[in-house]
Amino acid sequence: MNGNLAGLNETLFPLTRREARRPLPLKRGRGGAQCLHLQREPINRLEEEANQAHLAPVLGGEVATSLRVAGEGATPHDILSALFRAFLLVALLLPGGFASGQDATFTTEQKSPIRLSESLQARLAIEGPAPLRVELPKPFLDPITDRDWKIQPVGNVSVVSIAERRERWTQTYRLDPYVPGKGLPVIFAAVKVNGREVQPGGFEVTVLSTVAEPKAENAKPVTSIEELPDPDPISPPRVAAWQLVLLCGGIIAVIAFVLWMRPKPPPMPPHEWAIGALDELERAGVANRELVARAAEILRELIERQFGIPATKLTTAELLATTAWTVEQTDPLRRILDRCDLAKFAGDIPNDDGCRDLLARCRNWLNEVGTVSTGPR
Repeated sequence: MNGNLAGLNETLFPLTRREARRPLPLKRGRGGAQCLHLQREPINRLEEEANQAHLAPVLGGEVATSLRVAGEGATPHDILSALFRAFLLVALLLPGGFASGQDATFTTEQKSPIRLSESLQARLAIEGPAPLRVELPKPFLDPITDRDWKIQPVGNVSVVSIAERRERWTQTYRLDPYVPGKGLPVIFAAVKVNGREVQPGGFEVTVLSTVAEPKAENAKPVTSIEELPDPDPISPPRVAAWQLVLLCGGIIAVIAFVLWMRPKPPPMPPHEWAIGALDELERAGVANRELVARAAEILRELIERQFGIPATKLTTAELLATTAWTVEQTDPLRRILDRCDLAKFAGDIPNDDGCRDLLARCRNWLNEVGTVSTGPR
């Protein structure tokens, strides 16, 4: 900026600089030499300040000195030029300038002091001409403050219009102290607003700590291992009667459903069932009378299952009359059933050999008609 001011000064006041370089006429007489000295000194002083404008900013004391020296023995044109130059330099070198109209504040409404374990909230508010373009620094805080505080934004940025062509930008931050202390500074770093740096400033906060100074006399005595009480005996949970009944009912229902869904085995063929029943009857070792009666029942039940004839309800003559079997099939069945009827009604019970012979003839007949599927006539 200072370099630009030097070029601007050269453009605005070329006449003044030429007049400063023009040799002034010497006045003879009393006080002539002293008058020449008073005129050249302020001009040379102004020329040096204009050439060194890019090296250092013009401070208030230097501007006042320049104005005072320029007034001594200078022409009215020189004095007005110097005044305008000083005003222009001050206006351009002030932070933000007069034309920017930008302001930034970093404040908190929380009262001091706070504890080291607590946090506080502060608000950064920026006002300026619309539209506001805010560039936040990284890190947010000034280097002196950043080492003692942790800062993080809370919520979203708010931008509202406050007047014609002016806006207010606000953001809330949470601050957590790292160290205790009295009057700890909280300073927000410089923010760029519409391309210009603006310093929001800050505030001071006192942070208290309950921890005493790390001295030997402040240390607490060593404590022994704490003895814990015996744990209470764990009693088994009590189950209500209705819960037990509900649980048993659910188990029974699940078992019944599984059994119902299980595929049922296919029924045993009548021929195989009859052979198995005769084998079981022979192994049972029952009395001869019961054995003969049970053998007749097995044959009649086989005829009912395989041929659909109600053999258990018919006499031997009626049963044989309803079949369409050959003589080779009916004669063995007639002799078996007649022998069984003789033992049942006449009391002629065969001995052991006779029972074994009867069972053998039953098996032979079953093998003979096992594949026959002819029903009643």
